[in-house]
Amino acid sequence: MTASTEPTPDDVVSAAKTLHALAAIPDTSTLWSNTAEPTQWTAAHTIEHISDALLFYSGQVARRANCRLPVLRDGRDATASEHLDNVLSAALVLAALLRDLGDERAFHPSGTADAAGWAGMAITEILVHGTDTARAVGVRLDLPENVCARTVSRVFPWIDPTMAAAAELLLAVTGRTSVKGIHSDPDWWWQSAPLAEWNGLPARRDVKPGWS
Repeated sequence: MTASTEPTPDDVVSAAKTLHALAAIPDTSTLWSNTAEPTQWTAAHTIEHISDALLFYSGQVARRANCRLPVLRDGRDATASEHLDNVLSAALVLAALLRDLGDERAFHPSGTADAAGWAGMAITEILVHGTDTARAVGVRLDLPENVCARTVSRVFPWIDPTMAAAAELLLAVTGRTSVKGIHSDPDWWWQSAPLAEWNGLPARRDVKPGWS
């Protein structure tokens, strides 16, 4: 796997900018209270979760963590548009930290991740939960194919990239859509450590998430 085929910090920012389409829904719309299936969260809370996840990642990377650190959260009430803006801010913070990470790594429960692993996980959080939200509020998101392709090949390397368009593969492996030949595993997880350490099997979650 060459660097050019792996997700980059810039890809994290590009993924976050994709969510701008959700800004078409006014803060006062009751659509933000709709459930963003398959989660049990409202559409508004799902967007908030994305920035929470990116800030968690940022803390791990900034401190070159060797264990799980507490999650950075403000807890302040905010409008949906503010939560959307926070996603872009958090993506830019994480991207800067990933550029600084270089060849170092930091702990994530799915494995000690390098910069490409962190980028792939962040992009998954943004685009998958962004899709959950978009479906809840009736907005179409156009996921960036190249970004999705780099993400799938890096953090879901067991997926055959020829089976469908990259965006469909990303949504299928995370249980958001169906693609023939891809098993929908509710305990899906990432190959976050470098691909040289991959055991050749699909990654599966073995611990409950502690920051959702």
